[in-house]
Amino acid sequence: MTDSTLFTKTSKLANAVFLLAFILISYANYMIFMVVPNEKIMGPVQRIFYFHVGSAIACYCSFAIVLTASIVYLFTDYKKADLFGRAGAEVGFVFCTIVLLSGMIWGKAAWNTWFRWEPRLVSFLLLWLIALALNVIRIFGDSKNTARHAAVLGIIGAVTVPIVVFSIKLLPAVAQLHPEVVAKRGLKHPDFIKAMFIAMGGLVLFQFYLIWLRAKIAFLEEQQ
Repeated sequence: MTDSTLFTKTSKLANAVFLLAFILISYANYMIFMVVPNEKIMGPVQRIFYFHVGSAIACYCSFAIVLTASIVYLFTDYKKADLFGRAGAEVGFVFCTIVLLSGMIWGKAAWNTWFRWEPRLVSFLLLWLIALALNVIRIFGDSKNTARHAAVLGIIGAVTVPIVVFSIKLLPAVAQLHPEVVAKRGLKHPDFIKAMFIAMGGLVLFQFYLIWLRAKIAFLEEQQ
């Protein structure tokens, strides 16, 4: 497949992904606000959990694309890999920001604090800063070396993701605010689980569509 036909041949698939994402996100919103009961301890604020977790998974998927694109670009100098790396970094930053802000809202309502210097929150803040740096370097970096520098930083950002995921194991539960909701089977009601996976699937698919769309826009900009 040539570069000129890459986005044309995948447009139907991308549109199908967008449609499915729209359906899943719409149904997730119905489940979250009309079906899922209030959580016994946290009450209605627990409903932000579905957007929070789904956005986190979407963010991690974006960095997986950044990692793949960065490695391909460093070894091949394939320009389209850089475009997808750039798109993944931008979309990943958006979802990373959603996770950070929704987590702060959740934390303030549940534990009366916006932020605490514990492993999960600190490591995710580091991931957000790397995502921010990936986008800043595209604007202010040396144009000759921006793609290569961004690729290296993108790999560092992707390596940070498993640190975020497993950082909650570094301290005992009593020393942390961040709960292991899924791992500890904290979602007792079956509607909780159903809504979580529907929202997660919709947001992840939407993330893939946004990356494809952003890469296409970047490609068209280069053609002008």
